[in-house]
Formats: sequence, C-alpha cells, structure tokens
Amino acid sequence: MKWITISCILCVFGCFKEFRPSESFVTDYLTGPWKNFTDTQAMSVFPVLLLLSSASAQCLTGNDSPQMMNPASKKALTDARFGFALDSLKKTTLIEARDNIFYSPHSIHQALSLAYFGSRGTTDEALRKALHIPNDLSKVDVQRYYAYENSLKLDSQANATDYEYNSANRLWISDKKRVRECMLDFFGDQLEKTDFQTNPAAVRDRINGWVSNMTKGHIRDLLPAGSIDESTDLVLANAVYFKGLWQSRFDPANSKKDLFYSSGSQNSMVTFMKQKGTFNHLISEMLGAHILELPYKGEQISMFVLLPPFATARSADGGDRAPSDRDGVRQLIERISTDEGSTELREILDYGVPPREVEVFLPRFEIEKELPLGALLHALGAGELVTANAADLRGFVEDGEPSPHLGDAVHRARIEVTEEGTTAAAATALFTFRSGRPLQPAIFNANHPFVYFIYDKPMRTVMFAGVYRAPNPPQSTPA
Repeated sequence: MKWITISCILCVFGCFKEFRPSESFVTDYLTGPWKNFTDTQAMSVFPVLLLLSSASAQCLTGNDSPQMMNPASKKALTDARFGFALDSLKKTTLIEARDNIFYSPHSIHQALSLAYFGSRGTTDEALRKALHIPNDLSKVDVQRYYAYENSLKLDSQANATDYEYNSANRLWISDKKRVRECMLDFFGDQLEKTDFQTNPAAVRDRINGWVSNMTKGHIRDLLPAGSIDESTDLVLANAVYFKGLWQSRFDPANSKKDLFYSSGSQNSMVTFMKQKGTFNHLISEMLGAHILELPYKGEQISMFVLLPPFATARSADGGDRAPSDRDGVRQLIERISTDEGSTELREILDYGVPPREVEVFLPRFEIEKELPLGALLHALGAGELVTANAADLRGFVEDGEPSPHLGDAVHRARIEVTEEGTTAAAATALFTFRSGRPLQPAIFNANHPFVYFIYDKPMRTVMFAGVYRAPNPPQSTPA
C-alpha cells in the first residue's frame, strides 16, 4: 500500500545538530513532563525545546516564556487535530455533495499549523479556531508539542521495516524578505530563500519537482501554469508518502464483478475483492454503521471502513438531485461530528473492536481528486489566509517588513485500493497569486456508499479520509 500527501506546511528540523543541552536543562526536563520518556526519546527533543525556550517566546508570542512544555498539550492537541479532521470532513461533504471524496486532513492540518506559527492578528485568531486549538494553550505550547511529536515521527520513519513512510515539509520565501532569525532556526534547511521575480516559471517547476520527488511521482504538476508569478513571495508545502501491504491480503482469484449501488439509479459494475477471515468488526448503535478494520502489515496503520445500512446509504432522490437528509453517508458524518459520536469513533480507532469471522467484499478502486481547498478554508473560518493581501503573516519576517501574502491553495490526492494493499498520494500548497439498524454482520458487503479513514494509531492521526459514492460519480456543484 502507498499513499502520499503534500500540504502547505513547514518543518522545524534540520538545524539543531550542534546543540548540547546543559545539565540543569536536562534535569529540569527529566523531572518535568519528560520523566517517563526513554533516554533516546528525551535526547531527541532537547535541541528543539532549548531553542524554543530561548527564542520562540519573542518570535511566536512576544511575551510568553514558559519553562517547559504544558503537560496538558499532548491530549489537548491530539484531540484538536482529531476534531479538525472530522470538522473538515463534514464541511467537505457539503462542498462535494455528490462526488467521491479523498484527501489528507493531516496534511492540511500540518500546513495550517505552520501558517499559524507565523500568523498575527485576526489571521492568528482564525487559524486557532479552525485548528480547534484550546484557548488555554499558548502558541509556544503548540510549537513545542509539534516539534516533539515530529521528532518521534522522524524516529518512527527511520525505524519502520514493515512499510515505507516519509513526511517532509518545505517553505519557499522571497529572497527580498528579511526573514526572522528565529524562523530560520526553526525551519533550517526546510526554508529556502527564492528569487521568484527573475524566472517564476522555473521556480514553479522546481517546486513541482520537489512534490513529485517526495511523492515518488504520484503527484505531478501540483502548481498549475501561471500559479507562480513575479509577485509571489511565499509558498508552503508538505509531502507525506506511505507504502504498505494489507496484513491479510485479498486473493485476486476471488475477485469478481458485481453491482455497486450508488445514489439514485446510478448503479455500476465494479470489481469486488473478497476474502473470509478474522477481522475487527462491530455494529455501532450510536453511529448507525458497520465498522470494519483492515490493518496494514505491521498493524500500526489501518483502514477503517464505516458502512451505513443499505436502505439509507443510497439517497432516496434520483436523477441529478442532491442527496437528501435520508442519505446514510450524510447521516453517518453528522453522527460522528457530535460529541458523543466523535468519542465513540475515537475509541474505535484507538483501541480497536472485537475480532470475529467476517466475509469481506470491498470494491477495488482508484480515485484522484483535487480538493477545493480555498472553499474548505472559507468554510472552516480561515478564508482570510488565502484572500489576496488579507492574511497577516508578519511573524515570518523582521519587524517593519511587509507581511508575506498568500492568494490561493491547492490540495490533490490519489488513492488506489487493490488486493495487495493501498496506494495513495496527496499534495497541498498555499501560494501567492494575484489574481435503520444494521443487520448482524456475517457479511461485510461494501456494495453501497461508505466512509473510510486511514489511521495512524501510534500518532493518533487521521492521515486520510474519504467517501466512496460511485466508480464514476456525477461532479458536484459546491453547496
């Protein structure tokens, strides 16, 4: 299985090689919230934390200098990230009311987080709300946890043997801007000062080349022709790549064509993969859905498929009309967006469900989508970020320097689900531009619209989310 995402995000690594923590610094942290970490884990985060304690207070907030990371940060920020994933899915289903959906909440969240670190004023407030960051956490708290978590992620990527996983971040900023020294320290070699004016087309090619390289060729030409011009002064991007195999592979000899019952009367013949075995499976009364976990090799990451009852999963409306309130997918997403529903889903994703004998039928499918990210950001309340000359990103530059600006955003994602596993890729960039009750599940037959997540259990992160409505659905009109 593979999946890749690219999003507007920066990285805070690559610039701390020469740091040596003092004895008092080590003591303070090991007697604080770090005392339960292993020596290797603790040492891996010291370079980040010292720099933050000495520079980030002035750089990020101007008046906040906590002595150590807020111990409540971990739970608060993982909860916030999960809330963002569900919120973005709910709003995306309103924008893409009838089409298939596939995107990376994690990639977009990472991108917006890095924009948040450089934000000021109303942009800061809007991003904090969109990212679900609690008011009692300072920006330094968020940065410290982000840096710590990414250090663990880098260790995990380096030590993974059952699958390939890579996450990378990049920021291109105009060489005409005087970038804050602390931001140069934060981002290190992930920040590249760039001459956009002389040959903007060449810069676009270079950024697209980086995207293609990080996604192993799955996302090409992310930035369209004309998206970078001489007025561009900032591009933020993130790339995530994953490749793995199902823990229990489907035998291609068992695959067969059958009907997939889409909304209305638009039914299609698709190839269904089939296997019978022991899987984690349950019926959630609260969510009103069958839930199946399909782990990838290594069992750190899984695909969870949420299947509404057949009678409600297909809209009662026919033809070209939009899905009605009886649409099971919409009902399911409404349920998981409630406090009770999100708690139920979170427990299922984190702790799993009881295993049982299940006969699984799952479509083999391939989807490539370009998410209307600008519309989503507006729906999340963060549209100011991509409104021309509106965003306040002065935190990236020296005092008195005009704010860098963003004018557009793009997120593209691709997934292929086969008998062997899943191949998925996604890319996002922000850049300057002018202009009824389920039946007892002896069989899990995903032959009608369903919701799915690709979930990283150790990081407690929804890496990808999707809605599969049809092999060739009609295009949506933004709601």
